[in-house]
Amino acid sequence: MMLTEARPAAALSPPDSPKASNLHLWHITPSTWAPRCHSLVDEVSREVDEYFLSRWNWPSERSKKVFVAAGFSRVTCLYFPLANNDRIALACKLLAVLFLVDDELEEMNLDEGKVYNDSLIATSKGEIPVDPSKPAQTILQDIWNAMRAHDIELANSVLEPTFTFMRAQTDRERLNMTGLGNYFKYRERDVGKALLSALMRFTMGLRLSPLQQKLVQSLEENCSRHISIVNDIYSFEKELKASLTMNEEGAVLCTAVKLLSDEAGMDVEAAKRVLWSMVREWEKIHDRLAEEACNVEDGAEVLHSYVKGLEFQMSGNELWSKTTPRYHHVDM
Repeated sequence: MMLTEARPAAALSPPDSPKASNLHLWHITPSTWAPRCHSLVDEVSREVDEYFLSRWNWPSERSKKVFVAAGFSRVTCLYFPLANNDRIALACKLLAVLFLVDDELEEMNLDEGKVYNDSLIATSKGEIPVDPSKPAQTILQDIWNAMRAHDIELANSVLEPTFTFMRAQTDRERLNMTGLGNYFKYRERDVGKALLSALMRFTMGLRLSPLQQKLVQSLEENCSRHISIVNDIYSFEKELKASLTMNEEGAVLCTAVKLLSDEAGMDVEAAKRVLWSMVREWEKIHDRLAEEACNVEDGAEVLHSYVKGLEFQMSGNELWSKTTPRYHHVDM
């Protein structure tokens, strides 16, 4: 399906307290932001689901249903509601295959995972030929080629951030994490913030000047913290369950919820409440930094669009994290 020029993105209701969480005795302070979703979310979701259902090596019919239910295209459409219509499906495919690879890594130790990800990086760089029997390699090659056909410069700018994200997935630093400061630095790579920023620029066709790149650096770091912590809060039960059944390395919980709980001497639910307060403070920081950055280059449409896009990444991530079956309906 060929997508046409973007239509206005649809506004959504702001997220409220999660129904599938133990936070029901305490209400999350509502965000002042309203998430949006790309107007082609339904069409693109069908296209991308069909693409992967016909190409990935699925271990069972249930795994196919779990993939569709997770709504990976939906989260991408929430991340990038202002994306060009002819590019949003490519972003959905890239993030979907990275989610699928992440699931595969859960079945490996860190050394095995590193070898696997290194092979994907090498084929993506063209250093070794693609193995047609390995779906992740062939799918990534297909995605990179299609992205380059749209915009070779912005497509290539997504490559290295993707590799940084993949290397962080198997970084042994995660086994001995101490201190929230160190954790935030690690998660900036592991959550793929540089990847999301580069991919947003590709989907929107945005090119930032060196000055604009400097102006948004603090905004990007702030955005990374927000996305990381919201993911940690909502995915904690899923990660805890996985840690009980995985190998020794996989059993290490690398999440701000546990880190804060251990270091501050509070239980898990108290740690989540403190983290939610931090999330809302980061939103205020974003609003302040956004105003300051845009005032430096008043009227710079590219900068305004990029800064607004970061806001949509955060609000969209919260809405998806709150609703996706990937993080909820976890039986302990």
